[in-house]
Amino acid sequence: MKLTILGSGTCVPYTERGSSGYALETPGARVLLDCGSGTTWKLARAGISYLDIDHIFLSHLHPDHTGDLVPFLFATKYAFGSPYGSKREKPLSLWGGRGFLEFFDALKNAYKDWTLPEGLSVGELGEGERDFGGFTLRAARVPHIESSLAYRIEAEGKTLAYSGDTDYSDALIGLARDADALIIECALPDGESKRSGHLTPGEVIEIANRSGARRIIVTHLYPVCDETGAIEKIRKGVRAEVTEARDLLEIEI
Repeated sequence: MKLTILGSGTCVPYTERGSSGYALETPGARVLLDCGSGTTWKLARAGISYLDIDHIFLSHLHPDHTGDLVPFLFATKYAFGSPYGSKREKPLSLWGGRGFLEFFDALKNAYKDWTLPEGLSVGELGEGERDFGGFTLRAARVPHIESSLAYRIEAEGKTLAYSGDTDYSDALIGLARDADALIIECALPDGESKRSGHLTPGEVIEIANRSGARRIIVTHLYPVCDETGAIEKIRKGVRAEVTEARDLLEIEI
């Protein structure tokens, strides 16, 4: 599997990091994990055709994880002039947690059929495992907002887990158990900056070590995390390889 970081930041405008988005290429499918602002443009920068994406899995419904969903769908519906072809040749599936169908209905009410390219299907996911033909996906609820899910994707003997936005979570530890890689958020430094629904470096260290994941990819970094050396603190405490997520970084899983 090949992972491309499209956005390693948050809702805060920051020249170093865009909002959340991750492209995963498996032997049988191309997947987007979240679709924050700028994701569609970053796909082009990474050389990945947005028309080749098979599934978009949203970790939750905050704007910095869904902000490019409308631009992505609009571009897909009106692909003429695209360097990747004039239209989508295969189905596109959108998936989210609790409340996603209501959320998508609101988009349709606002944008009419501009968000409805041919071949689109939309569904909600609960906890548990599902076979998508070529890869399996397991979802678990994590503590952030009502719609929040973390994901585990397995394909051809490789495993990637993605925390989405979350507070400390035993469910996430179980989901990431012995994974080849764990993409995990680290929003703010330890101490007084701690906010409910997000992780600090100390919590990332504990989750990483308890899960046994072999590689930790730290993401969703507010600027203050860069300023306070959050990544270096995590590296010193984690018994696994630690990678700092950077926009357009490519990682072989």
